[in-house]
Amino acid sequence: MNKNNKRSTWKYGQPKTAFISGGGSGLGLNIAKELIQEGANIAIFDHGRSDDLVQYLNQLIVHNDQRIERYIVDIADPKALDKAMNSAVSEVGVPDFALNSAGILRTATFSKLSYETFEQVINVNLIGSRNFAFSVLQHMQSGGHLILVASLAGIVGSYTHAAYAASKFGVVGLAEVLRLELKLKGISVSVICPGEIDTPLLKQERIDGSPITEMMNDFAGVLSVEDAINGIMKGLKTRQYMITPGFRAKLTRAIARKFTTLFHLIADSKLAKAYSKFQSK
Repeated sequence: MNKNNKRSTWKYGQPKTAFISGGGSGLGLNIAKELIQEGANIAIFDHGRSDDLVQYLNQLIVHNDQRIERYIVDIADPKALDKAMNSAVSEVGVPDFALNSAGILRTATFSKLSYETFEQVINVNLIGSRNFAFSVLQHMQSGGHLILVASLAGIVGSYTHAAYAASKFGVVGLAEVLRLELKLKGISVSVICPGEIDTPLLKQERIDGSPITEMMNDFAGVLSVEDAINGIMKGLKTRQYMITPGFRAKLTRAIARKFTTLFHLIADSKLAKAYSKFQSK
């Protein structure tokens, strides 16, 4: 657990039962670890790449009656997700914290991005967010907290991110509507919009992706996993609506949302420099 998070408290009480999609890796796994060490019961919904995930997470529990279960399910399959969540409610408990972290990234310039790839990204990132929210809200009660993971790419467009940005802009739009509708039911909504985080996924994108994308995204900076999780957890503990860890990423978000013309000038300038440098690629 991050030392900074140990000193912070949950404004509305710490979660008792958390449902987390994509909890087998990345942000989902790291937030699951934080919550386990806070004493929460955890239900993870993912594709199941690691057979020893539950065994590993059980080593982090702080009291003997904590429950950690895993459900292998496709987030894009609403019926299967409903079934898995019904089982989780029976076996782990009614969720008062629910985080949709499942997502994929596929990059290419739009003219080279196949329909099938575009559809896959939309189905996992946007339709999956819809499915997760719809399923969990059949069980969540007043006082609960629903969190959707979007991206800084859900605020600003980036080179080669047509499918990813379209899906994440959609997630932000969904969160905006849910924030209003669920307020009437006493349920809080947050949307996490981080910039780039130094993970194996980012390292692989650096290998496979466009150097133009890397140069343009440099404006928002890259956070370590520890710094990203620390910033996200602070936002979650106060139920902040839009959570973007890191000063440079926050600045990027602010400029893009409040000074769009200025942001376009900055982006166009970086694009011109990157294209000049890497046009042969």
